[in-house]
Amino acid sequence: MLYKLDITDVAQSERIKIAQPNDVGVTEKNIEDFLMSRLHEIVSEDGLMLIGKERSGQEEPDLLAIDKSGVLYLFELKRWTSESENLLQVMRYAQIFGRYAYPKLAEFAQRQVPGDLRETHKSYFELNEPLPETKFNNSQVLVLVTNGLDRDTISAVEFWTKKGVRIDCAPYRVYEIEGNPYIQFDTYDPERETVVEENPGTYIVNTNKTYLPDAWRDMIADGRSGKASAYGDRRNAIRRITKYSVVYLYHTGVGVIAKGRSTSDFEPTDYDGEAGMEFYVPLVFDWALRNPDEHEAASIKAWEVNRRLGTSHRFRQTVFAIGQSMADEIDALYEEKQGGGSC
Repeated sequence: MLYKLDITDVAQSERIKIAQPNDVGVTEKNIEDFLMSRLHEIVSEDGLMLIGKERSGQEEPDLLAIDKSGVLYLFELKRWTSESENLLQVMRYAQIFGRYAYPKLAEFAQRQVPGDLRETHKSYFELNEPLPETKFNNSQVLVLVTNGLDRDTISAVEFWTKKGVRIDCAPYRVYEIEGNPYIQFDTYDPERETVVEENPGTYIVNTNKTYLPDAWRDMIADGRSGKASAYGDRRNAIRRITKYSVVYLYHTGVGVIAKGRSTSDFEPTDYDGEAGMEFYVPLVFDWALRNPDEHEAASIKAWEVNRRLGTSHRFRQTVFAIGQSMADEIDALYEEKQGGGSC
């Protein structure tokens, strides 16, 4: 529920009514385009690795992802109100893809995840050893991203859950506030943990080592000025970083390798011959490790930060906002390890 808080008389705070998209001039295509542009916010990158998207004219779910244990997640983005019949479609996808042994799953994933799927999965989740082929796709989870839920859908989900089929729902809501449409949704996490939403200001940006092993070189540049980038489907994650933000670069399997400050809002540029496929913010570095693989010991590890804070934060997201306490611990660890000098 969403309320307009009346601080002069909180008991009279007005509840904002849920709107039907077409009542506020929002089309099904608007919803579809919005959801697909915000994949980095809909799906928790901490817990899931995206391995596929729907292709036009193919009988495929909107999104396919796998978790650390090799469980397959099938996402169906319903642009309009959920109905129980929607389950039949996503269950049909589960029937098709649930039969995929590792070789076929790896072949399908090539379009989204170039290279060896086991090695990419190992790197993404920072595992000690690659997951055996036999561990992939032993079970599936169906996820409906819908405009609310009706009683029939809830009843159907409960029925199939009792039959051993895991179906999760990730509803969004559309509101009208002062004549303008607003949309609200929560990030889906496979472990059903609450994904904390932070206000803008200080960020960690992943260097995308899993998919683009050398992208960090372009970001670090000469170690004095560089950029923080995101590519392809995840490029929109950079949009939230504004001018004067503090940005840390995190290199998967190594640690935090740089700290800088953005000198402008995001800018689009071409990548790999495709127009606008990279979004970036230019940075001026406070410090940077010029070669993270050679200076791994000097980087700030995720586990070191978590130990200091008594937390279990993961650092796999493309971009995520952090609080001041985490930023302070990263800075303190850097000072302890390098005494303030760059490498």
